[in-house]
Amino acid sequence: MLVSDRKHKHFSTIARNSVAVIATVVLAVKIAAAQNLPPAVPPALPGTSAIRLPGLSGLSSFSSDVVTADRPGQVSNAIAAGFAGGRDSAERQPVRSERPRRITLEQVKQSANRMASPLAYISHLSVEVAKQHRLGVQADYFPKFGATFMNLHFTDFLGQIVEVRRPLMGGVTQVPVQIINQNQTLAALTFVQPITPLFEVRQAVRVARADERIAMAKAAASVSKNSRDTGIEETYFKLLIAQRQLTSAEWKLRNGERRPLYASAAVDLVRVNSEQETGTEASKAVDTAAGRVRELTASLNRVMGWPDDTELELSVPNPLVENISLQEVADKPTAATPALVEAEQTVVKAHAASSISKMAYFPTVAAVGGYMFQNVLPAANSNFGYGGVMASYTLFDFGKREHAVKEARAQLGMAETALQLTKAKLAADVKKSYFDLERTRQLSQVVQKMGSSTALLMKISSDSENLEVRRARADVELEMIEADFAHRQAFNRLKAVIDPGR
Repeated sequence: MLVSDRKHKHFSTIARNSVAVIATVVLAVKIAAAQNLPPAVPPALPGTSAIRLPGLSGLSSFSSDVVTADRPGQVSNAIAAGFAGGRDSAERQPVRSERPRRITLEQVKQSANRMASPLAYISHLSVEVAKQHRLGVQADYFPKFGATFMNLHFTDFLGQIVEVRRPLMGGVTQVPVQIINQNQTLAALTFVQPITPLFEVRQAVRVARADERIAMAKAAASVSKNSRDTGIEETYFKLLIAQRQLTSAEWKLRNGERRPLYASAAVDLVRVNSEQETGTEASKAVDTAAGRVRELTASLNRVMGWPDDTELELSVPNPLVENISLQEVADKPTAATPALVEAEQTVVKAHAASSISKMAYFPTVAAVGGYMFQNVLPAANSNFGYGGVMASYTLFDFGKREHAVKEARAQLGMAETALQLTKAKLAADVKKSYFDLERTRQLSQVVQKMGSSTALLMKISSDSENLEVRRARADVELEMIEADFAHRQAFNRLKAVIDPGR
């Protein structure tokens, strides 16, 4: 009898627990249904658009709604196609009179390449400065012709009085003798051809030519197609990411506003203060993302030559596909990067400076000649020409030349060591850039595959368009874009190292 009572109590307990579980499941289903009701979905607003996500073209399109009523100038955003549902919502959207301009990454690059870049003009001027300096130094090879003119008037008589005694008449007569004329005019044409300084000029030309090559390497790297495209691509993807972040923040804000408050025997009441704090943080996140979108939109519009407030609808590029191997990178010869060119030319300049310091021991010899007109000396001819050689030499300078030679020798050693370090650093950068590329490549492939699978699961498992699903879709696409952007950045860094002037 006792055993049967125990069995009866056991079955009663199981029955009560089963009823409780069923009731909990029914309650959860009702709550989910209440959250998925059409009134909980934010109404369709102007400025929505659909962007097709690469690799998910087989799925139906999805349009995201953007809250712009309380924030003037809000840039509309869209979730990529490939997530099911939302067609009815998109069809109910009112049509804007001014639709955003839809552009692709290639269109932005082509428009930017046609526009004159101030950076390119500055780089051209830097090369021109170095070129003109080199030509100016080369001019010292040739003789220098000069002209001199002078006209002076002195207030006093420039001579002496000679006393002459008269033998017949007696007395003394004073005769003025003019040694230098009181009114003087001098005109001269001069010719000077340096002889021994020509060796110093040759080394100075080598230094100037090295500076010119450094300027050309830096200018080529700064205005190269790779550099321009990298900057444009970075701005484009940052705007894409900012738009998706704004969309996700807005769905999060609307989801917090629409979430119903309920209570049950097993669940505590939701605190109102906590909900208000969450709503404030979500609103701040929306405002921050909106400001970021406006800033990047204006930057991209300037690249295109459009007004800053032009709304843009960006097309998501296909994920980057590349198959560069480490062997290809290792076998490629060292690229002439600006740092390497500067290090090599610095060695050339140090060699030239060392040679110039040794030439301080040479005498300075020059050939001179000219033609002169003068009336300064009455006893000399007024017109004459001259020619000859002039030489000078410093006999003793307290060791200045010796110290200059040692200084130049030390600078040459520093330049050669720096060149070796630059080559080693360049080789290490190539390998590091390749390993970063390989890591981001694998990560991008995994994220793209997982994003496609997640989109398919959302399509199969969710027939309703609640806010949680929409926000999840925006987050999935954001991760896919960020992974592709990181892959592209690593690829651009590798290109900058192995081929900077392209």
